[in-house]
Amino acid sequence: MAKSRRLRIVLVVVLALLVVGSTAAVAGTRLLSHRYEGAVERADLLPAAPPASPGATTEPPKVRGPMNLLIIGSDSRTKGEPGDGRSDVVILIHIPKSTSKAYVISIPRDTYLPIATAGGGRGPRNKINSAYAWGGAPRLVQTLNQYGGITIDWPVIVDFAGIRKLTDLVGGVDVTIDKATVDTYRFLPDHSPYPSAPCTDPQGRSRRCVAFAAGKQHLDGQLAEYYVRQRRGLPNDDIDRSKRHQQYLRALAEKIADQNMLTSPRDLDRLVRTAASTLTVDRRMPVQRLAFTLRGLRANDMTFMTLPIAENRDVPGVGSVMVPDASRSRELFAALREDDLDKYVRDNPPNDVRHGR
Repeated sequence: MAKSRRLRIVLVVVLALLVVGSTAAVAGTRLLSHRYEGAVERADLLPAAPPASPGATTEPPKVRGPMNLLIIGSDSRTKGEPGDGRSDVVILIHIPKSTSKAYVISIPRDTYLPIATAGGGRGPRNKINSAYAWGGAPRLVQTLNQYGGITIDWPVIVDFAGIRKLTDLVGGVDVTIDKATVDTYRFLPDHSPYPSAPCTDPQGRSRRCVAFAAGKQHLDGQLAEYYVRQRRGLPNDDIDRSKRHQQYLRALAEKIADQNMLTSPRDLDRLVRTAASTLTVDRRMPVQRLAFTLRGLRANDMTFMTLPIAENRDVPGVGSVMVPDASRSRELFAALREDDLDKYVRDNPPNDVRHGR
């Protein structure tokens, strides 16, 4: 398989999107398409559309740029309904009109934003992940649409517990860590094979906590999950954790691109089925047509950013929150609406995800 084609698959898998259609196009068979389609869960992830006026025609599902995709990371593969828990990962992906790039924008889970009401109005501020807890994916979509003045076209829920399966399937990933850290929230059982350091739990008992040494580290599935979930012990808390999410995505992309498994129909089938099994997409999402639209993307076409944060603050009744930088956030979303994020990136350097905290 040509390198350019491999990278197309890599980007699709890494973004946790369009696995079904992209790989079916490579395989060239409708049979495989239906097989992978069945591995992806579908649910109502978008807000309900207003009733159509008499005689109005229904618009076809959007498959062209510019478009906005929303990746929602959850602890279990749910259908994005209220009560499913809070989403630890919120990533907005903007595909420009040219469909030649992907701008990956992480929104820390404690970002303090006006949360959409149950009726779709603008409600009081709270942590962004509360929108998902209170109203599932549709309410999270409404919240971001209102805040940024944007339209999210397609949300996708990713089971981040699936990180273990996908990482182990490719033989682990390599990351470079700038400074040694200890996750004082993650306690290891006795005789754990993973690196640890002495720590104390909330009851004052001596425990062993997950530790990451500085330098290049190899992560298997379990350690990769520990890595992307850590926030305690990082200099910038959830901002650094968001960058770790992005670093992991890049590392996974590089590892998949380097694996000969993409040249083997059997190994490719395992990869795609594993990735697809971690996804829930909207019922109306035209997966295969979207994959065809994005077939020219390359792994190096991803630009990683984080929503600008001005300060951390304790809010009574809410807890510790991250307050967005209002001016820079307006600038970011204005550039997104105008489909000119290149201009924003020139003035606001993107994240360097070749290494992490």
